[in-house]
Order: sequence, then structure tokens, then C-alpha cells
Amino acid sequence: MITQIGITMLVPIFLCLFLGVFLNDAFDTVYAVPVLLVLGIAASFRNTYYLTKGFYAKQKRKEDEELAYIEGLKRRGQENKQEEAP
Repeated sequence: MITQIGITMLVPIFLCLFLGVFLNDAFDTVYAVPVLLVLGIAASFRNTYYLTKGFYAKQKRKEDEELAYIEGLKRRGQENKQEEAP
């Protein structure tokens, strides 16, 4: 998973960087590299988010089930205290 995240982040950045350098050389401009570099960074973060989203969804579901179980135990404990009170 770590290698996949690294590749997912690096590939869009370097592709946009190389495309920006190519466009700067081909059209004799200076603004293609920064624009495409920002686009590549944004694309890499988007790809990483969607890649890790499924992993964290499973983890969150498990945590929610554990919290619901703990809350149920707390409610039962409070109900038992109220029944025991004179």
C-alpha cells in the first residue's frame, strides 16, 4: 500500500512537470511549468485521497461499531444503577 501511494503521488507530478518543460521549450514560454506543476500536485493529492478512502471507510465503520457497543454498555449500566437506587 505504501509503494502504491508513493507511485500514485509521483507519477502525475513528474508527468505534468515534463509536459510543462516540453511546452516551454516548444512554444518559448515560461508559465507552463508552474501551472502544470500545480495541476500535477493537485491530481496526485486527489488520486491519493481516492486510493486511501476505502481503507479509512472500513476503519471508521469498525470504530463506529465499537463506540456503539461501549455506549450500549454505558446505558445498561446507568439503567441498572437507577433500578438499584431506593
